[in-house]
Parts: sequence; structure tokens; C-alpha cells
Amino acid sequence: MRQPEKVIIAGAGPAGGYCALTLAEKGIYPIILDHSHPREKPCGGGITPTTAEKFPFVNAYRTEGNTNRECVILTCTNRKITQTRQGFNISRRFFDKEILNKAIDKGAKLIEEKVIAVKHDKNIWHVQTNKQSFTTKILVGADGVNSVVRKATVGSFTKDNLALGFGYLATGAESQLTTIKYFDPLTEIQGMAWMFPRKYDTTIGIGILGATQKGRLLKPLLDDFIKTHWEKVRITARFAHMIPLAKSPAFFSLPCSGKNWLLVGDAAGHVDPISGEGILYALWSGKLAAEAIKGENLSLYDQFWRKEYGNYLKKRSKERDIFYNPVRMELAALMVAKHHSKIRI
Repeated sequence: MRQPEKVIIAGAGPAGGYCALTLAEKGIYPIILDHSHPREKPCGGGITPTTAEKFPFVNAYRTEGNTNRECVILTCTNRKITQTRQGFNISRRFFDKEILNKAIDKGAKLIEEKVIAVKHDKNIWHVQTNKQSFTTKILVGADGVNSVVRKATVGSFTKDNLALGFGYLATGAESQLTTIKYFDPLTEIQGMAWMFPRKYDTTIGIGILGATQKGRLLKPLLDDFIKTHWEKVRITARFAHMIPLAKSPAFFSLPCSGKNWLLVGDAAGHVDPISGEGILYALWSGKLAAEAIKGENLSLYDQFWRKEYGNYLKKRSKERDIFYNPVRMELAALMVAKHHSKIRI
């Protein structure tokens, strides 16, 4: 029989790819199992200034993206704020591929197969793909919101810790400013819409906090958003998906590691509970997981992420309902405008 691998990573998105890259740089060469990456992800591609500062290597990709020097914020009362911005928007296919290729160049191995089941037995993980079986001493779940690894360890996400997204890939708005629109939770939805112009196309989407019955409102709200601001864009594709968004700070008390397993990125639920930002925490969690594996003490991972960004995510979860209070949002918008931005009504 084939000997167990030391590390298998299920998922080749930014979390899995960067975990693999960090491990390979430390002399540990994992197998990555993923049948779909690199792929386009219309809801993603926003690289925030914090991400660019924390992981400077991403700045090399600016020329393949779209750097808006300003970002438009539309409040739930349609107050318009223009903020300076140092981030950029990029194709997720390109971004994910670059990280994955770096990991492969350093010695990680990608096998383009889908993980369909995992089982733990006698300190070994048995991993079943759509084509073959593997065993491994350590299993990293980087397989997104529908994580097979998460289901086998701490359990799948509950509906109240999920958000529903709907949107389009489009062309014709690449010269426009990045725009984020917040909705009134009392009369519309608790959520936001966005327009991220990239180099060759644009992503326009909408997300609602919580997997609720109001999902039927997403398409008409988004179509109205587009018609109001970018009526001449051409839709080339559409998408719908779920993302993890913690409703309660208690969510972040759940373990993301055990004796021989770890969860990173979306599979761990490490996404900003208000903004939905995930790339930063995908890279960050992948790096910290690799450090815990190298240190041969996987329990360190939970200590690492809670110390470095966990408390912030808990705070954001606690503030989620308050953030979407229309009165508070209006006051916050005025304060931001007064100190940092241009404001228009």
C-alpha cells in the first residue's frame, strides 16, 4: 500500500494555495486536491490596502488589475461618499493561479481531482476523490463554504452563519470607480451591492446577510442598482453562491484545528462578518496553518489566528446589526466624510 502523505490540502483557492506555498518554502511538500481551481469568482477580486500591506507580494499583480484611486460609498439613504483608496481589483482566476503556480514551483503537487469524502481512522485521514483514494497524516480543509473537511470535523455551517450572493460578470464599466451600496434593512435587505471594475471586465453583485427568504429580492435590487448607475453595461455571465458570515461572536469560539486537521479560509469561516472580505483572511490563515504544521503542533493554529485577527472578526460580528442601523450608518457616513472623504448628496 502507498504510504500516507504528510500533508494533503483539500482546495486550491488563496487559502489552500498560500498554505501550500508557505509549507513548500519550509521544506514540506503537500499534495493539493482540487478539480476546479484556478477559476473565476465573480464575487471576489477586491484586494484591500490591508491585504497589500500584510502580503506585499500581491502588489506585483496590480498591473493585471484595476487600481481605482477613489471608491464610492452609497449609504442606505443614498448619500454618496467618495473615499481615497489604495487597493485594487483583479480577476480571481489570475490571482488564484499565480499563488497556486508559486506553490507548485516550490515543490507542492496539484492533483486535479474533487474531494468527495474524508474519514478519520486510527490517526490517519482517508481522502476519497472522484478518481482515487489517498491517506494522509495531516488534512487541511481549504475547500470553501461547502467544505467536506469541515463537515467531518466541526460540522457544516448553519444557515444563520451564511450569506447569499447573486451577481454578474459584465463589460463596459471598467473605467468607472469601485462602488459599494448599502441597503436599508427595514425596507429592503440587510446587505450590500458592489461594482468592482477590473482590467478586462467588471463584477457587479449583491449579498444578503443570512440565508433568509428575502433572497428573492436580490435580483430586482441588483438590476435596479445597475440600471440607475451603469445602464449600458453588457452582462456576460451570472452567478449565485453562499459565503460564510458569522452572525454571532460565539462562532469564532469553534475550533479550526485538531490533532491532525486544520480549516483555513472560507472553510474556517474566516471572513469579515460585515464587509464579506475574505482574501485577506484566506492568505493569513493559510500562512498561520503552515506555521503550525511546521512546528508540529497543530493546536498552535487556533492560538495564532485568534491572537492575530480572531478578536477583530468577533468584534465585527458583534457590530453587524448595529452597522446596518440606518441612523447609525448615516451618522458614521457623515463622520467619515468630515475627516477623510468628499461627500455629495
